[in-house]
Formats: sequence, C-alpha cells, structure tokens
Amino acid sequence: MELRRLTLDDLTACSDLAESRSWPREEGKWGFLLTHGEGWGLFDSGGLVGTTVVTRYPEVASVSMVLVAQRRERQGLARRLVSHVLDGGVSTLFATAMGRPLYEQLGFHAVGFTDIHAGELTAPMPNTSRIATRADLDELVALDIEVTGITRPFLWEWLLARGTVRISAHGVAGSWQAGPERLLIGPVLAGTPRDACDLIADCAAGSRGVRVDVHDPEVVAFVRAHGLESWGECTWMVMGADRLPGDRARYHAPLLQALG
Repeated sequence: MELRRLTLDDLTACSDLAESRSWPREEGKWGFLLTHGEGWGLFDSGGLVGTTVVTRYPEVASVSMVLVAQRRERQGLARRLVSHVLDGGVSTLFATAMGRPLYEQLGFHAVGFTDIHAGELTAPMPNTSRIATRADLDELVALDIEVTGITRPFLWEWLLARGTVRISAHGVAGSWQAGPERLLIGPVLAGTPRDACDLIADCAAGSRGVRVDVHDPEVVAFVRAHGLESWGECTWMVMGADRLPGDRARYHAPLLQALG
C-alpha cells in the first residue's frame, strides 16, 4: 500500500471516497484544504482507500478528513494516517463517536464539542453588522488570534475574496456559499451568545439553507427555535496541551471543523 501526499489531481478520488462513506462530495472544500494544508492518502491496487489532512498553524495543527474505504476498515489505516501527520506539537481535531476511541489511544483528550446544525434559518435579520472589506483584514486577523489563539490570515483573506465577512460592534462572522442551498457560517467570534446569534442571523438572511456548528446552549436554542436541525455532535479534542489557546468563550462557531 502506498502512502503519498495528495494533490489537486486527487480531488475526484477524495470526493468519491467521501461519498462512499455518506459524506458530501464537497470538492471545493477538499481543494481549499489541500491548497492550505497537507493532505495524505493511502492507495492500494484499487485506488484511494484512506485520507487525512493536517492544517498547520504556528500554534497548533488541525487534523481532519480522516476517511477509510469500507473495504479497508479495521486494518489500522486511520491510525497510520493520523500518526503520520502528528509532529509532537499541539494538535486538535473533531472526533465522531466512532473515531474517538482511536484518538484517545493516540493521546488526544476531550476539551469540548460542537453540534452540527443545518436547514433554513427563519430568524429576522437584526442588521446590526456591516460587510467587511479588505481594509478590515488586519483587524479580523488580530481578533481571530485573540479569540482562537491561532494565526491564520489566509482564512480571512479567502473569506473576504470568496465569501462574506460581517462585522458588528461586538464581533465578526464569516460565511461561504458552498452550494446553491448550502451557506456555511463561521467563524463566529462574539462577546456574548446573544451577539453570536445576531451575527448568525445577519449572515443567514436571504439564504435557503445554512449550516453552522455551535455549542453554547443559548446559541443552540436560538438556531433550533428558528428552523435548524441537529445533524449530530462531534467531540473537540486536543493533544499536547491541557486546553486550546485563546479566549474560547468567544469562539461560537468554526467555518470548517477541519480548520480548528
């Protein structure tokens, strides 16, 4: 079996593998992650049978997209892939219930959770925010470092160019149209849960379908009261540190779990 770095030429194979495990195809997401991170794949004579992606920041590495073909389950492929990208520093990931035992064996421990929500958000637009421009980039990056403890200017540069970023007096929120009825909302950085709800509502205005991954009880109650349904929880885990950096009480939603 061959282990090698994934490239953009592997997008179709990655999407096929994801679809075979009942994940969305999301070639745009794969392309973004392979451009800004390291993707690794295991190949046998039948093609791609396992993947993982690691996005490395100065402070932490975020591990994601751990997938194994059904015909290769329970053969240690996920362990091999994740072990390959761990570098001894602080690492984080979101674990499904199925994957959590493996990550605990590798040294990860739980520090929180996120609850995936999707649907049509019916909340009225508070209109308490404005659309950010390139001139706001330094402010966005600085706030992100303060809240998440992670330096990732590429995320905000990409959102300003390809998505929408909204700024209020109390926080910021990004969003990206991943499909005709699939607006991904995040990151949401806000002083209070109420501020986060207002930003989410502003981002979702006019969209037929959204996804946002949240954990604060007040925010969860808000999105459920306005039309979103839970798709299930994932456990936020970390290795190499007791906790994640930053002021995490103000980090209400990631854009992608893969990005930490």
